[in-house]
Amino acid sequence: MATRSDPHNPGRLFGRSEVERREVYMKKLEDQLLVSHPVLVEMVTDCLHNTPQTRPTAEQLLETLTPVQDAMENIHGGNLGRSINIVNMLHMKETKEKNKRIKELEVMSICELELFVKSTK
Repeated sequence: MATRSDPHNPGRLFGRSEVERREVYMKKLEDQLLVSHPVLVEMVTDCLHNTPQTRPTAEQLLETLTPVQDAMENIHGGNLGRSINIVNMLHMKETKEKNKRIKELEVMSICELELFVKSTK
């Protein structure tokens, strides 16, 4: 909920602070995952630290998630790992296609610029 009522004047609404807003979502997350995946709850909480220096690095996140992924693969027969690989492959394909299109646009821009320069001479 983005707003709350003034306790002294219930008809008046005012916005929640960022901390209050996060608490609502963290409570939902903790209720859903704390028992089954406490490592994930701790990781998400660490990622939400206000000071960037206290947040985990990508390498630290990978170290945390690799055992979780391995455990889930054992439970789900390796489907999670295959799904992650498919998502990664699709992402790489999309990135390659975007990079190819960017290069095409750059070449077109250079050609158009050369034509413009020639036409102004």
